[in-house]
Amino acid sequence: LNGAQRFAAATDMVPSRGLHIMERRVTGTEPAREVPEGVRLRPFTDADVDAFLAVNAAAFADHPEQGHFSAEDFANRQAEDWWDPGGLILAEDAEGVVGFHWTKRHDATTGEVYVLGVHPRGGGRGLGGVLLDVGLAHLAAGGARRVILYVDAGNAPAVALYERSGFNEIG
Repeated sequence: LNGAQRFAAATDMVPSRGLHIMERRVTGTEPAREVPEGVRLRPFTDADVDAFLAVNAAAFADHPEQGHFSAEDFANRQAEDWWDPGGLILAEDAEGVVGFHWTKRHDATTGEVYVLGVHPRGGGRGLGGVLLDVGLAHLAAGGARRVILYVDAGNAPAVALYERSGFNEIG
């Protein structure tokens, strides 16, 4: 915000992190990327909590907040009005859960890419894009026409994925 920027400049502070807010429109008719061989997509079940937390911790090992997301944090999100177990989509391979896309609904026409994570062992297979597409389709099927997300400005691979997928920075 402008006031925060003025305060920071007046006190000789410098940014250490940045956050992009991005958005795109969805229609539900967008083509989806092909799921890699040996990977299946499925909705979350209560039996998946530990596997989800392990993938989240590995995917965000260097992230100051998301990398420390706990079972208690997860239970707190499940207690929120927006929680939808069908909106937490898992990618699974022969070794178990390898990625996820957790979506969130804000209102009847706005959804969010809440968290998208791929375990490092799943990197290079295009799972981020596949999971993004399936989550966007889930949100569109529920009536979303606009999808937003928040992404760490320093996460160049994620920012590039979102830009290639039609997201534009709005803040």
